[in-house]
Amino acid sequence: MLFDAHTHLNFGEFSDEERKTLAAEIEESSLEYIIDVGDCVASSKQAIADAEAYEWCYAAVGIHPEHASVATDEDIEQIKELSSHPKVKAIGEIGLDFYYGKDNQPEQIELFRKQIRLANELRMPIMIHTRDANQLTMDILVEEGAFSEERKKWFPKKVLADGSEAADPRVQLHCFSGSKELAMEYVKLGAMISLGGPITFKNGRKAAEVAQTIPADYLLSETDAPYLTPEPFRGRQNKSQYVEYVVRRMAVLKNEEYDHMAEVTMRNGCRFFNIEE
Repeated sequence: MLFDAHTHLNFGEFSDEERKTLAAEIEESSLEYIIDVGDCVASSKQAIADAEAYEWCYAAVGIHPEHASVATDEDIEQIKELSSHPKVKAIGEIGLDFYYGKDNQPEQIELFRKQIRLANELRMPIMIHTRDANQLTMDILVEEGAFSEERKKWFPKKVLADGSEAADPRVQLHCFSGSKELAMEYVKLGAMISLGGPITFKNGRKAAEVAQTIPADYLLSETDAPYLTPEPFRGRQNKSQYVEYVVRRMAVLKNEEYDHMAEVTMRNGCRFFNIEE
């Protein structure tokens, strides 16, 4: 009973045979669902193809900030068209990456804003990539209405562990690398915090602190495979089934049983992406 809330079975360097092998391994594992995430038009199309091929696979479509210098309005129109597929569950991954993209920041910001507006137009969940741009990412999300009262009305409220209800704008911070304080700011806005392999690293203190600090109702589990492989497989290609080690580490950090943490992250993932368990 595991949910990988962000992975790349659609990775462009995989051959068809490699992709089939990975899919077979997923089917033999404890995974229930994965979200296969696009980062350009081509990979978004592949994510949809994967979702059509496998019942347990769902897709997200979007344009990653690394493509901001070449992305066109036509590309965004194609993402809009792809989003109408019944197995597409989110717009993503979109956002800002100033670690690698120091020379095209204005283009990244424009592309990010356009795709938030698209997600609002379509009333769809948003999956965010942010690196070295934490505050600006939050500022733009707020400015573009990703946490607006209007947007919150589009999605059912979620029931928290204590039985209370909370508004849910359906915004996911993928592979969150910010501080526990920033994570709590996002939680107050209603966002979900998705954690992956770095939570298992010896130098993954920030991710561990985030897991310990925020309520479990706001946690998602992911791999970002084939990247960010968790311990004990660090240094090898990541795989979706390795999300087990992310959830096990979450359970330790939250002082919970593994089965309980798996159930919580599974429930959170299904609710966020509107997947019936």
